[in-house]
Amino acid sequence: MTKPPAILGWDIGGVNTKVARLRLPPDTAALQTNCLPYEIKNRPEALAATLIQAAASVGSQPEDLHTVTMTAELSQAFHTKGEGVAFVLDSIGNAFPGRTIYVYSVDGFVTTDQARRAPLSVGAANWAATASLVARSTGTCVLIDIGTTSADLIPVVNGKVVALGRTDPERLLSGELVYTGALRTPVEAMARHVPLWGGSAGIAADRFAISGDVHLWLGDLPASDYTCAPPDGQPPTRQSAGERLARVVCADRDMLDDAAIDDIARALAADQVRSVARALERILARWPVISTAVVTGLGDFVAAAAATTVGLEVVPLSQQLGSASRIAPAAAVALLLWHNLEMSD
Repeated sequence: MTKPPAILGWDIGGVNTKVARLRLPPDTAALQTNCLPYEIKNRPEALAATLIQAAASVGSQPEDLHTVTMTAELSQAFHTKGEGVAFVLDSIGNAFPGRTIYVYSVDGFVTTDQARRAPLSVGAANWAATASLVARSTGTCVLIDIGTTSADLIPVVNGKVVALGRTDPERLLSGELVYTGALRTPVEAMARHVPLWGGSAGIAADRFAISGDVHLWLGDLPASDYTCAPPDGQPPTRQSAGERLARVVCADRDMLDDAAIDDIARALAADQVRSVARALERILARWPVISTAVVTGLGDFVAAAAATTVGLEVVPLSQQLGSASRIAPAAAVALLLWHNLEMSD
């Protein structure tokens, strides 16, 4: 097989399309990445065009190999995960006709035909790619990858991924998937009560604000990373985030000063950290040998706080991947495919 100039790793989600181009042979600046906000349920027919746009943005060439992992199959655009997996595979085939596509499953790389026959092993398998890459360099740890929407907590012991769950429902049962993220989580899913005027107020469960507002207000999330539409349609600025957070207790900024908004935001952020820490405690109870957390994703600051809470040493995946750690699964599938091709030579 003629070696390609690069490998394009894809992580195709329901609200973001992520690509990492790994130039071959790899060097310290081998990865070029991009993340395009794109909600598939609103315009599923635009996925192929989005893929073409993303590939061009990282300098893709016709000879590049492609490898894909996905979470888009859970989108409300599809009735079943099998339908979603097939749609994603059709779209990448239409975007790059004639190219060989390697698909990542929880058991490693498969062909597109194999992926269609076993969609549950392919859908939402992006955690397995990142964990497999981490296992190569950190033999025993827990990987904590917190993105816009959810948190993956994957135990690795003696260089092996030892997750109990394989599908998302199984991972929710095991505590290895926590549906809380740095951007899109409604605040009513983060906590039930927040401090107000010396007391504790219940939260108005009407999606008045999201986790991105919390972290934007507190300074942990830059406005440039607030890539989804704010709940009220206003800009992703700190001022508008404060207005949204005031509505969480059915108030407004005439009623609540900055100190009150600070209290609400800090309480919400603390409860989010606690929810991840509780899941970590379940994993550590099964694997007490783990003393290190490898953290990554848009919400790596949440991951680091949760890991510290339960006494783990924190190692940022950015030490290995640089800025590509922000879209770790896309980088991971590209790097893993390169390793496989090198071993097969």
